Formats: sequence, C-alpha cells, structure tokens
Amino acid sequence: MRVTRWQAALPILAMGLAAGGCMVASSKYEMKTKEADALRDAIAGVNKERSVLEAKNEALQKQLADEQEANAALSARAKSQEAELQRSSEELASARKSYEGTRITREQFISELLEKEKATGKRIQDLNSRAQSCEAALENLRKDSTARYGEPSDPKKDGEPSDGYEELKRERDILLGRVERLTEEHRHEDKRRDERFAALTEAIGKVSRDVSVTPLGPALRVELPDKLLSAKGKSQLSPGGRKIVEEVGKAAAEFPTSSILLSMAGKKIAAEVRSVMASAGKLPPARILYKPGGQEKGAELLLLVP
Repeated sequence: MRVTRWQAALPILAMGLAAGGCMVASSKYEMKTKEADALRDAIAGVNKERSVLEAKNEALQKQLADEQEANAALSARAKSQEAELQRSSEELASARKSYEGTRITREQFISELLEKEKATGKRIQDLNSRAQSCEAALENLRKDSTARYGEPSDPKKDGEPSDGYEELKRERDILLGRVERLTEEHRHEDKRRDERFAALTEAIGKVSRDVSVTPLGPALRVELPDKLLSAKGKSQLSPGGRKIVEEVGKAAAEFPTSSILLSMAGKKIAAEVRSVMASAGKLPPARILYKPGGQEKGAELLLLVP
C-alpha cells in the first residue's frame, strides 16, 4: 500500500521539478535578453559619441591647418616688416650722421650772417674810399696841370695825349657806379625785407595775439607758445600753429638768400613743422635748420634774410 502511494507521488514530484527548471531557464533568458538590449544601447551610444568626436576632430584638424597657414603668413609679414624696419633704421642713421655733420647752432648761424653783412658794408666803404682817392688824385692832377700848362684844353679837340686823365676818369666813373648800384640794391633789399617782416608780423597777429614777434635787424624771431603750437594731448600741429608756420615759409620763399632756424623740443612735431614750411614756401630742406632741445615748451622760428 505504501509503495503504491510513493509510486503515485513520483510523477507529481517529477512534474514539479520540470516546471521549476523551466521557470529558472525562462528567468535567465529574460535576464540575458535585457543585458543584450543594454549592450546594444551602449554600443549605439558609443558609436554616436564616436561620430561626434570624429566630426569634432575633423573640425579641429581644419582649424589647425588654417592656424598654421595664418601663422606662416604672419611670419612672412613679420620678416618683411623686420627688413623694412632695418632699412628705415639704416636710413635714419645715415640722415642723422649727415645732419650731425652739418648742424650749426643758432648763434653761429647769426654770427656768420652778421659777418657777411659786415664784410659787404666794409666792401662798400672800401669802394667809397677808393672813389674818393680817385677824385682826390684827379683833382691833384688837374691842379698840377693847371699850374704847369694853364687851363687844360680838351684832349679830343687838341689831339694831345691825356696823360691818364681819361683812364682815371673812366675808372672813377665805374667805381662810383658800382658803389651807387650796390648801395641802392642794399637799401632796396633792406626796405623790402623790413616791409615783408612788417606784413608777416601783421599776418601772425591776426592768427593769434599770443605769438611773440621780434625784429632783430636782418632776422625776425617768432616764438610760438605750446598751447598754440600743438593741439591739447596731441603731437601734431594745431590749425593756428600750422597757419603761422605756413606764413613764415611763404615769407622765406620770397628771398633767395633766406634761411629758417627752428629751435624746439619734440622731433616728431618738429619734422611736421619743417615739412609744412617747406611745402608752403617750396623751400629746400637745407634752408630749414633744426636745433633739437631748444625750448621745453613751444617753438622758436628765426627767419634770417641777410
């Protein structure tokens, strides 16, 4: 009886075990399926991220190529600018060397002009003295001739030799003519210079009353204050300063022997002053002399007309 019960229970037990095995296998399958789905999702995400990174890498490679090309262009430009800077430095050194060799001070320049004027005056005095000597010699000859031979006859009518009379008379006339011509020319030039100085003083006064204009014989000194010379906070000429500088350049152009001595600080604005004067009067740069480090503020223009 007992055997029969166990035999009857065995099929039931076998069926239970089979059902449990099936349930375990189904659970593992579902778990493996979920893991596979997660792996596929991860692989898809990795592939998407790799595509994004590849696109970024291509963009960075292109940017790097552009930067390298720009760097090469900048390097070539830098080399060109270095060569130009070197050339400008050499030209500046050559100009400075030439300028240093020909630069003279204002006092030396004025002294040379005054010496030339004195020499001209001395020459005129010598010619006057020589003419007076010739007059005295001629008078002595006339008196001696009168004392010896009575009243002198006209050599052209008598056909007699003049004994140097005509030669002395001709030399006297030539010397007197030269003296008179030089004196008249000198007087005319002095008058023309003084009138031009007066006109220049008036023109400068119309621009600004702060400018000091002083006549010094054959020279005219123009002192420009700093507030008129350049615009506030700038290293370039103001409109009023430019107008005055142009007037000085035009006045200097009317006299072939004139020169301008510029005394001021600041090389950049001094170069602009020289350029404006030369352009306004069409003057050669050699007639505009620059003395650096003259005045701390403002500028001094000395127009010399010997």
